Amino acid sequence: MQLVLRLIIGTLGIAAGIFLVAKSYTIVQKIGYNEWAEEHLGGGGTYTLVKFIGLVVILLAVLVILGLIPLPF
Repeated sequence: MQLVLRLIIGTLGIAAGIFLVAKSYTIVQKIGYNEWAEEHLGGGGTYTLVKFIGLVVILLAVLVILGLIPLPF
């Protein structure tokens, strides 16, 4: 059961990460710009930040699937 749960959570995480990377323009248009990202990451920094967060979500989801991040339940 633990394996099935890890696969479901990991797959949902990968899908969420891909959505963040693929739809970063739409997301930024909905939530607005991040001043910190624009200042420190240059022009278009908010888009870069959203894509980076998406990549981190994908990486964490893969680690959950592989069992390297234990589930709390």
